[in-house]
Amino acid sequence: MPLKIIHPRHTEVMGTGLVLISSPPVIGAKRDLYTGQISEEVALLSRSWAIIAREIKQDQEGDKALQAGSDFDKSVQTFVGEYGIKCIIMIIGTSELGIMIKAHPDDSTSEEILEIIRSGLEPHFSTRVTDLRPEDSSSQLLPIVRLELGPDERGFTKDQFVNSIADIVGLINTRLGFSESNKSSSGVLD
Repeated sequence: MPLKIIHPRHTEVMGTGLVLISSPPVIGAKRDLYTGQISEEVALLSRSWAIIAREIKQDQEGDKALQAGSDFDKSVQTFVGEYGIKCIIMIIGTSELGIMIKAHPDDSTSEEILEIIRSGLEPHFSTRVTDLRPEDSSSQLLPIVRLELGPDERGFTKDQFVNSIADIVGLINTRLGFSESNKSSSGVLD
């Protein structure tokens, strides 16, 4: 049974591998776009690490919402350093149809990861690939892919999406050099 650590503003799912599934805080009118449950299901099925922000209530906006975002970012940075994460997949919601894949490939590994994700989703979903804005990736030291899920992908075809991404996480782990045989009992690479 996977270990979940519940914090006041987010939940951590302990896993294995080099991929972190992330569901950042959703603030304000976009609360219906919350993808925390989907991110958790992906992490559990793929046995990967995850950090899932809690839904921010309407009355907690303002300073508390900014603090939640800051705490979340610190937790992601801690995970990256502590567990040797080499790729982050952010899952968020959007009101647009299909799946928008946003990435800023700056080396061959990033391009390969983007291609693994794109080719894994395209047979089942309508996808569009775009470049992250420069301010989103200026300090990025590892590949970050942002998947923006439309209403159908969060609803009717959610199970297909979860299964597809879980398979994709396994392929990315293999590409990054992770295998079940090279981890210690704590889940961290030897």
